Amino acid sequence: MRRLLLAGCLFGLPATVYADIYVIANKALAVNELSKDDIAAIYLLKKKHWEDDEPMVPINLPVQSEARNLFTEQVFDSTPEKLGGYWDKMLFKGITPPLTQNSEQAVMLFVERVKGAIGYVESKPENPNIKIVYKIAAH
Repeated sequence: MRRLLLAGCLFGLPATVYADIYVIANKALAVNELSKDDIAAIYLLKKKHWEDDEPMVPINLPVQSEARNLFTEQVFDSTPEKLGGYWDKMLFKGITPPLTQNSEQAVMLFVERVKGAIGYVESKPENPNIKIVYKIAAH
């Protein structure tokens, strides 16, 4: 989450700090690590099934979420607006974008309960039923 730092503003330091983003999956999945390209393909619905034939279920945070904006910038090398244009075209073809959950807690709960789910959060998961498959380091 972006945080404005008053001290940074006062002393001329950068005012925006980014947190790490953790791409998470259900522990029951056979995969333990994904590449940035894999994640992009999953979220663009170009890859639809895991190696064990389990359907992939990508989960987004809300559009206004800073974590979602950072995820979009880092995974797709794009802006939320450009990605929105992609989904406008896909909707015209009858393909709906990934599901959205209202909070990180909801994303973690969904990933914990749905074997094929994949999501992203800023808070490092401490849940034994969730594994981290990719990390976007803060910068």
